[in-house]
This record gives sequence, C-alpha cells and structure tokens, in this order.
Amino acid sequence: MYRARTFDQGDYDKYDNVAKRVFIDHLVGKGYKIISDDETFMHDIVAEKNGKIVYFEVEVKAGYPFTCQEDFPFDTVSFTGRKIRLHKKKPFFYVIIDLKSMSMVYCHSSLIYHEHHAQEVSINKRNRKGLDKMYRVPKEICTFVKL
Repeated sequence: MYRARTFDQGDYDKYDNVAKRVFIDHLVGKGYKIISDDETFMHDIVAEKNGKIVYFEVEVKAGYPFTCQEDFPFDTVSFTGRKIRLHKKKPFFYVIIDLKSMSMVYCHSSLIYHEHHAQEVSINKRNRKGLDKMYRVPKEICTFVKL
C-alpha cells in the first residue's frame, strides 16, 4: 500500500493557475476550444477540437529545466500514480510544464499507466515527504514542446 506524499497547498497555489493559463494559451493557439478548466477533482482541462473531446492534467516541474528530449536530464519522465484514478474514468494527456524554459513534456495516460513503468519512490524534500507510486516512462515515448 502506498501513502501518497503530503499535498503541498503552497506549491499548488504558486504554480497551478499559471501553468494552466500557459497551457490553455497553447491549446487555443492550436485550435482547441476550452470546455472546462474549473477546479474540480476531475481533469484540469477539458477541450474540444474537430468534434473530439480531449482531457488534460497539467503539472509544473521545477528545478530541472529542459527544452527538448535531448536536454531532459533523465532517461525517464516521472508521472505520479495518484492520477491513475482519472485515467480509469477518462484517459487523458498528462502534461508537465517547465515554467523556467517555457517548455513541456507530455504523454497519454494509456501509455503511462502500465505496471512495468511503476516504481515505489520515497520523497524526502523540505515540503514533501512520503512514499509515492510513480510511473517512469522512457522519455522517447513522450513528446517535448517548446511553448
């Protein structure tokens, strides 16, 4: 059994709104219509393009700037296991934004949530501690975009 690490309201307040605004601007620029970006316990953003509804989860990654696959500092991209509940309801694109470089990496949840990607990770930072189940996906199957 995994104890999700403690939710950090301060980090959420600091980064969530700005990351969603940056990503929504990107989606609108790509021709998407935003259906919902309301704060609920479901997907962060629901959008539509060409009659197709698409779901997105948006996170910020701080401390490890990147602009592309080549300068991403790890062999895998880590996606949190707690979002698997959303995948089971409606598969989605999991987006991680680096606000420093204004770049993002994303992957579809159908490619992320497989047990061969799962790892137990101990988080021990100043404002976050606990045991998490992470899904570490090879960066080659993720998509990198400079915003």
